[in-house]
Amino acid sequence: MAPYSARALSPFVSEWDIMPKTLTIIGMGACGVAAFAEAVTRLCYDPGDGWIIHLVERDDELARGLAFGTEQPGHRLNTESRLMGLYDREPGHFRTWLEARRAAAGTPLDPDGVEYPERREYRLYMQDVLDRALDQARRAGIDVRIHHQEAVSIEGDHDAATITFSDGSTIATDVVLLTIGTPDPDRFGTLNGEPGYFDSPYPADRMTRGIDSDQSVVILGSGLSAIDAVMTLLDEGHRGHIHLISKEGLLPRVEIPAPETGYDRQHLTLENVHRHIRERGAAFSVVDLFRLFRMEAETAEGRTIDWQAEDRADGDAQAALLHDIAAADAGDEPFQRILTAARHDLDRDLEPVAARRPETVRAMAGAAFRRGTVRHADGERAAPRRCDDARAAQRPRAGR
Repeated sequence: MAPYSARALSPFVSEWDIMPKTLTIIGMGACGVAAFAEAVTRLCYDPGDGWIIHLVERDDELARGLAFGTEQPGHRLNTESRLMGLYDREPGHFRTWLEARRAAAGTPLDPDGVEYPERREYRLYMQDVLDRALDQARRAGIDVRIHHQEAVSIEGDHDAATITFSDGSTIATDVVLLTIGTPDPDRFGTLNGEPGYFDSPYPADRMTRGIDSDQSVVILGSGLSAIDAVMTLLDEGHRGHIHLISKEGLLPRVEIPAPETGYDRQHLTLENVHRHIRERGAAFSVVDLFRLFRMEAETAEGRTIDWQAEDRADGDAQAALLHDIAAADAGDEPFQRILTAARHDLDRDLEPVAARRPETVRAMAGAAFRRGTVRHADGERAAPRRCDDARAAQRPRAGR
């Protein structure tokens, strides 16, 4: 154990200033790359002395991950390029990179155009950010060590920890950051290995190798990953029926162009949220939060909103999708503008509320985030089964 505490960093702790500090990032997909790049940026500004950064990735390549490791042309970013920068305070960083890349290739972007690039192009951006951060760290004298290993255990406390790899080797660290992405699904673990069963749509080549083009396919779920699965099949010329089934059977909402522009909040502001928390203390809840959101939406719309009518739980998915596409084309969707405008400055204060009552947050979010629904003849809910509906759902949509 190290004789000092990473948690007790202070200008008055002289031993911290003279002893090495170690950060370990486990998982080097998008989140890991973003964390590393931000850490290097801050350490180069105030480097201290003797920093070591361990980058741990079990796969052969860094800056890849499941979501962005895809080669499928139908797998596109779910969020417009202006909001996809890896640096939290520079959301437009990716767009700037993309414009420079396209210009160099002789295919310049319209500066005012809306762009949802293929995710494999975003992977190139991630790699470029990683390469630049590695070079920046080298020039700043930060010792970066890359481990192509799988971390199997972490033991320690708030002072320090020991990470054990699958080959039995270990490293000591002061700070551990887990950026391991979405865990493998195990809800239907008993089916693993069964012919025709895939526990995930990623990596996509498992589906392309294992599903014949004329077979009927059932996809459990109707959200963003389900749409990715559909696009994989369609990209490969699939001709069989595709069924999307979920408890709610709701499709993703369509993202409006440039949701980050054009709205100045009056109610759902950091000042108002903080005032409510200060005045109500532990009584502050998601009810207060959604009350502010509804006030904001009605102000934006200039009318009283029938919130029950906004709930799509028993509606028609195809009709809702067409409605969303029309609203996105017209830029007439206040919910997304409000939430996008609030995304940065409210995160810090709202996280404790969401963590305390996550199930209530999900329930209360219903009307604002509902996706379309259609019913099977037997009464089960499912998303539309026609491939052209799925192709339409691949249009820009909310969420990464």
